[in-house]
Amino acid sequence: MSHVFSVQETLAETVHTFCLDRDGFPELVPLGLPALDSELGGLGPGACGILAAATGVGKSSTMLAAMLNSPVKVGAVSVEDGADLVGARILSGLTGIDSLRIRRKALSDAELADIAKTVRTTKLDHMYFSYPIAGHISRVCEDITEMCKQGCKLIWLDYLQEVQGDKTERRHEVKEVMSKAHEAAAAGGAALMCLSQFRRLGDVEKRPEIYHLKESGDLENKARIIILAHRVQDPEKKARIRFRLAKSAYGGEHVVWDMVRGKSGMLEDTPYYDDMAGDF
Repeated sequence: MSHVFSVQETLAETVHTFCLDRDGFPELVPLGLPALDSELGGLGPGACGILAAATGVGKSSTMLAAMLNSPVKVGAVSVEDGADLVGARILSGLTGIDSLRIRRKALSDAELADIAKTVRTTKLDHMYFSYPIAGHISRVCEDITEMCKQGCKLIWLDYLQEVQGDKTERRHEVKEVMSKAHEAAAAGGAALMCLSQFRRLGDVEKRPEIYHLKESGDLENKARIIILAHRVQDPEKKARIRFRLAKSAYGGEHVVWDMVRGKSGMLEDTPYYDDMAGDF
Protein backbone atom coordinates (compact mmCIF):
# COMPACT_ATOMS: atom_id res chain seq x y z
CA MET A 1 0.00 0.00 0.00
CA SER A 2 1.39 3.41 -0.94
CA HIS A 3 1.95 6.13 1.62
CA VAL A 4 2.36 9.87 1.16
CA PHE A 5 4.76 11.40 3.68
CA SER A 6 4.18 14.77 5.27
CA VAL A 7 7.22 17.00 5.69
CA GLN A 8 7.12 16.30 9.44
CA GLU A 9 7.27 12.55 8.78
CA THR A 10 10.14 13.04 6.35
CA LEU A 11 12.11 15.09 8.88
CA ALA A 12 11.34 12.60 11.65
CA GLU A 13 12.61 9.76 9.47
CA THR A 14 15.81 11.71 8.78
CA VAL A 15 16.36 12.42 12.46
CA HIS A 16 15.88 8.73 13.28
CA THR A 17 18.08 7.50 10.41
CA PHE A 18 21.04 9.56 11.59
CA CYS A 19 20.43 8.80 15.29
CA LEU A 20 19.85 12.47 16.05
CA ASP A 21 17.12 11.52 18.51
CA ARG A 22 19.15 9.03 20.55
CA ASP A 23 22.62 7.81 21.40
CA GLY A 24 24.52 5.82 18.81
CA PHE A 25 25.88 6.24 15.33
CA PRO A 26 24.06 6.29 11.97
CA GLU A 27 23.64 2.94 10.24
CA LEU A 28 25.97 3.71 7.38
CA VAL A 29 27.70 0.98 5.41
CA PRO A 30 31.44 1.63 4.95
CA LEU A 31 32.82 0.85 1.49
CA GLY A 32 36.25 -0.25 2.70
CA LEU A 33 37.84 2.70 0.87
CA PRO A 34 39.36 4.80 3.69
CA ALA A 35 39.55 8.13 1.86
CA LEU A 36 35.88 7.94 0.96
CA ASP A 37 34.62 6.43 4.21
CA SER A 38 36.31 9.13 6.27
CA GLU A 39 34.50 11.79 4.25
CA LEU A 40 31.03 10.25 3.73
CA GLY A 41 30.86 7.62 6.46
CA GLY A 42 29.59 5.13 3.90
CA LEU A 43 26.35 4.45 2.06
CA GLY A 44 22.98 4.04 3.69
CA PRO A 45 21.30 0.63 3.51
CA GLY A 46 19.44 0.41 0.21
CA ALA A 47 21.62 3.00 -1.54
CA CYS A 48 23.39 2.32 -4.82
CA GLY A 49 26.73 3.50 -6.18
CA ILE A 50 29.02 3.00 -9.18
CA LEU A 51 32.77 2.50 -9.51
CA ALA A 52 33.83 2.94 -13.14
CA ALA A 53 37.11 2.54 -14.99
CA ALA A 54 38.36 1.50 -18.40
CA THR A 55 39.11 -2.15 -19.12
CA GLY A 56 42.27 -3.32 -17.36
CA VAL A 57 42.63 -0.34 -15.03
CA GLY A 58 41.73 -2.27 -11.88
CA LYS A 59 38.02 -2.31 -11.07
CA SER A 60 38.01 -5.86 -9.70
CA SER A 61 41.26 -5.31 -7.80
CA THR A 62 39.78 -2.21 -6.16
CA MET A 63 36.69 -4.19 -5.16
CA LEU A 64 38.78 -6.95 -3.55
CA ALA A 65 40.97 -4.45 -1.69
CA ALA A 66 37.84 -2.75 -0.34
CA MET A 67 36.30 -6.07 0.69
CA LEU A 68 39.44 -7.15 2.53
CA ASN A 69 39.43 -3.80 4.33
CA SER A 70 35.73 -3.86 5.20
CA PRO A 71 34.63 -3.88 8.86
CA VAL A 72 31.23 -5.37 7.93
CA LYS A 73 30.08 -8.46 6.05
CA VAL A 74 30.35 -7.94 2.31
CA GLY A 75 29.48 -9.95 -0.78
CA ALA A 76 30.56 -9.91 -4.41
CA VAL A 77 28.67 -11.28 -7.39
CA SER A 78 31.40 -11.93 -9.96
CA VAL A 79 29.87 -12.29 -13.40
CA GLU A 80 33.16 -12.24 -15.29
CA ASP A 81 35.80 -13.96 -13.12
CA GLY A 82 35.57 -17.39 -11.49
CA ALA A 83 36.72 -18.62 -8.11
CA ASP A 84 40.18 -19.48 -9.45
CA LEU A 85 40.99 -15.89 -10.44
CA VAL A 86 39.33 -14.26 -7.44
CA GLY A 87 40.90 -16.73 -5.00
CA ALA A 88 44.37 -16.34 -6.51
CA ARG A 89 44.16 -12.56 -6.18
CA ILE A 90 43.09 -12.80 -2.53
CA LEU A 91 45.81 -15.33 -1.69
CA SER A 92 48.35 -13.13 -3.44
CA GLY A 93 47.26 -10.05 -1.53
CA LEU A 94 47.36 -11.77 1.85
CA THR A 95 50.60 -13.73 1.41
CA GLY A 96 52.53 -11.32 -0.81
CA ILE A 97 53.15 -14.10 -3.33
CA ASP A 98 52.72 -13.08 -6.96
CA SER A 99 49.49 -14.53 -8.37
CA LEU A 100 51.27 -15.82 -11.49
CA ARG A 101 53.56 -17.93 -9.31
CA ILE A 102 50.49 -19.27 -7.50
CA ARG A 103 48.94 -20.25 -10.84
CA ARG A 104 52.12 -22.07 -11.90
CA LYS A 105 52.70 -23.53 -8.42
CA ALA A 106 56.25 -22.18 -8.59
CA LEU A 107 56.39 -22.06 -4.80
CA SER A 108 58.67 -23.07 -1.97
CA ASP A 109 57.52 -25.36 0.84
CA ALA A 110 57.36 -22.35 3.16
CA GLU A 111 55.12 -20.47 0.70
CA LEU A 112 52.83 -23.47 0.33
CA ALA A 113 52.55 -23.66 4.12
CA ASP A 114 51.76 -19.93 4.24
CA ILE A 115 48.99 -20.40 1.68
CA ALA A 116 47.55 -23.35 3.61
CA LYS A 117 47.51 -21.25 6.77
CA THR A 118 45.84 -18.35 4.96
CA VAL A 119 43.09 -20.62 3.61
CA ARG A 120 42.23 -21.70 7.17
CA THR A 121 42.13 -18.18 8.64
CA THR A 122 38.90 -16.83 10.07
CA LYS A 123 39.86 -13.24 9.23
CA LEU A 124 38.09 -13.60 5.89
CA ASP A 125 34.78 -14.85 7.27
CA HIS A 126 33.15 -11.49 6.51
CA MET A 127 33.48 -12.05 2.74
CA TYR A 128 31.05 -13.95 0.47
CA PHE A 129 31.19 -14.62 -3.27
CA SER A 130 29.08 -16.05 -6.06
CA TYR A 131 30.13 -16.77 -9.64
CA PRO A 132 27.18 -16.73 -12.06
CA ILE A 133 29.53 -16.39 -15.06
CA ALA A 134 27.74 -14.46 -17.83
CA GLY A 135 24.74 -14.81 -15.54
CA HIS A 136 21.18 -13.71 -16.05
CA ILE A 137 19.84 -10.97 -13.78
CA SER A 138 17.44 -13.44 -12.15
CA ARG A 139 20.39 -15.55 -10.94
CA VAL A 140 22.29 -12.44 -9.86
CA CYS A 141 19.32 -11.27 -7.79
CA GLU A 142 19.01 -14.72 -6.18
CA ASP A 143 22.67 -14.54 -5.15
CA ILE A 144 22.27 -11.00 -3.80
CA THR A 145 19.26 -12.11 -1.76
CA GLU A 146 21.19 -15.06 -0.31
CA MET A 147 24.14 -12.84 0.62
CA CYS A 148 21.78 -10.50 2.43
CA LYS A 149 20.45 -13.49 4.38
CA GLN A 150 24.05 -14.24 5.37
CA GLY A 151 24.24 -10.76 6.87
CA CYS A 152 26.07 -8.89 4.11
CA LYS A 153 25.59 -5.12 4.39
CA LEU A 154 27.29 -4.26 1.10
CA ILE A 155 27.09 -6.14 -2.21
CA TRP A 156 29.50 -5.56 -5.10
CA LEU A 157 28.36 -6.43 -8.64
CA ASP A 158 31.32 -7.18 -10.95
CA TYR A 159 30.45 -6.02 -13.51
CA LEU A 160 27.24 -4.32 -14.62
CA GLN A 161 27.46 -4.61 -18.42
CA GLU A 162 28.24 -8.35 -18.28
CA VAL A 163 24.90 -9.29 -16.67
CA GLN A 164 22.17 -10.47 -19.03
CA GLY A 165 18.70 -8.95 -18.82
CA ASP A 166 15.42 -9.47 -20.65
CA LYS A 167 15.32 -6.26 -22.69
CA THR A 168 16.33 -6.37 -26.35
CA GLU A 169 17.69 -2.81 -26.52
CA ARG A 170 21.10 -2.62 -24.81
CA ARG A 171 20.54 0.63 -22.94
CA HIS A 172 17.26 -0.63 -21.51
CA GLU A 173 18.87 -3.95 -20.59
CA VAL A 174 21.62 -2.32 -18.51
CA LYS A 175 19.08 -0.07 -16.81
CA GLU A 176 16.94 -3.13 -16.03
CA VAL A 177 19.93 -5.01 -14.60
CA MET A 178 20.94 -2.17 -12.31
CA SER A 179 17.37 -1.55 -11.16
CA LYS A 180 16.68 -5.20 -10.32
CA ALA A 181 20.03 -5.70 -8.57
CA HIS A 182 19.44 -2.53 -6.57
CA GLU A 183 15.94 -3.68 -5.65
CA ALA A 184 17.25 -7.06 -4.44
CA ALA A 185 19.96 -5.46 -2.30
CA ALA A 186 17.59 -2.86 -0.85
CA ALA A 187 15.03 -5.56 0.03
CA GLY A 188 17.75 -7.29 2.06
CA GLY A 189 18.83 -4.08 3.79
CA ALA A 190 22.17 -3.87 1.95
CA ALA A 191 23.87 -1.19 -0.11
CA LEU A 192 24.93 -1.98 -3.69
CA MET A 193 28.11 -0.99 -5.53
CA CYS A 194 28.20 -1.74 -9.26
CA LEU A 195 31.42 -1.92 -11.26
CA SER A 196 30.97 -0.37 -14.67
CA GLN A 197 32.93 0.20 -17.86
CA PHE A 198 33.46 3.34 -19.89
CA ARG A 199 32.75 3.77 -23.52
CA ARG A 200 35.96 3.29 -25.46
CA LEU A 201 38.67 5.74 -24.39
CA GLY A 202 41.70 6.28 -26.53
CA ASP A 203 44.02 6.45 -23.52
CA VAL A 204 43.51 4.66 -20.19
CA GLU A 205 45.39 7.52 -18.53
CA LYS A 206 42.88 10.04 -19.84
CA ARG A 207 40.89 11.75 -17.09
CA PRO A 208 37.38 10.27 -17.36
CA GLU A 209 34.07 12.06 -16.90
CA ILE A 210 30.64 10.75 -16.03
CA TYR A 211 29.54 11.02 -19.65
CA HIS A 212 32.18 8.42 -20.53
CA LEU A 213 30.10 5.80 -18.71
CA LYS A 214 28.30 3.33 -20.91
CA GLU A 215 24.58 4.15 -20.71
CA SER A 216 25.68 7.16 -18.66
CA GLY A 217 22.34 8.95 -18.38
CA ASP A 218 20.46 6.03 -16.83
CA LEU A 219 23.33 5.04 -14.52
CA GLU A 220 23.98 8.58 -13.34
CA ASN A 221 20.35 9.09 -12.39
CA LYS A 222 20.24 5.85 -10.39
CA ALA A 223 23.50 6.14 -8.45
CA ARG A 224 23.92 8.05 -5.20
CA ILE A 225 27.69 8.14 -5.71
CA ILE A 226 29.88 7.68 -8.78
CA ILE A 227 33.61 6.98 -8.44
CA LEU A 228 35.77 7.32 -11.55
CA ALA A 229 39.24 5.77 -11.82
CA HIS A 230 42.10 5.98 -14.30
CA ARG A 231 45.83 5.41 -14.46
CA VAL A 232 48.30 8.21 -13.81
CA GLN A 233 52.07 8.51 -14.02
CA ASP A 234 53.85 7.51 -10.83
CA PRO A 235 57.17 9.04 -9.68
CA GLU A 236 58.33 5.59 -8.55
CA LYS A 237 57.22 3.90 -11.78
CA LYS A 238 54.53 1.91 -10.02
CA ALA A 239 51.11 1.11 -11.47
CA ARG A 240 49.17 3.99 -9.94
CA ILE A 241 45.41 4.47 -10.14
CA ARG A 242 43.67 7.73 -9.30
CA PHE A 243 40.12 7.75 -7.93
CA ARG A 244 37.75 10.70 -7.91
CA LEU A 245 34.31 11.07 -6.38
CA ALA A 246 32.62 12.55 -9.44
CA LYS A 247 29.07 12.52 -8.11
CA SER A 248 27.70 12.39 -4.59
CA ALA A 249 24.20 13.01 -3.31
CA TYR A 250 25.85 13.65 0.06
CA GLY A 251 28.56 16.14 -0.95
CA GLY A 252 32.31 15.58 -0.89
CA GLU A 253 32.94 15.70 -4.65
CA HIS A 254 36.43 17.04 -3.90
CA VAL A 255 37.63 13.65 -2.60
CA VAL A 256 40.56 12.27 -4.62
CA TRP A 257 42.87 9.42 -3.67
CA ASP A 258 45.46 7.11 -5.21
CA MET A 259 46.20 3.40 -4.99
CA VAL A 260 49.19 1.48 -6.36
CA ARG A 261 49.77 -2.18 -7.11
CA GLY A 262 52.08 -3.84 -4.62
CA LYS A 263 54.50 -6.65 -5.43
CA SER A 264 51.68 -9.17 -5.04
CA GLY A 265 49.60 -7.41 -7.68
CA MET A 266 46.95 -6.25 -5.21
CA LEU A 267 46.08 -2.57 -4.84
CA GLU A 268 47.30 -0.68 -1.79
CA ASP A 269 46.61 2.81 -0.46
CA THR A 270 49.38 5.30 -1.12
CA PRO A 271 50.00 8.97 -0.37
CA TYR A 272 48.51 11.48 -2.76
CA TYR A 273 51.20 13.49 -4.56
CA ASP A 274 50.55 17.25 -4.56
CA ASP A 275 52.57 17.69 -7.75
CA MET A 276 49.88 15.71 -9.52
CA ALA A 277 47.05 17.94 -8.35
CA GLY A 278 46.79 19.51 -11.79
CA ASP A 279 45.43 16.20 -13.08
CA PHE A 280 42.09 17.28 -11.69
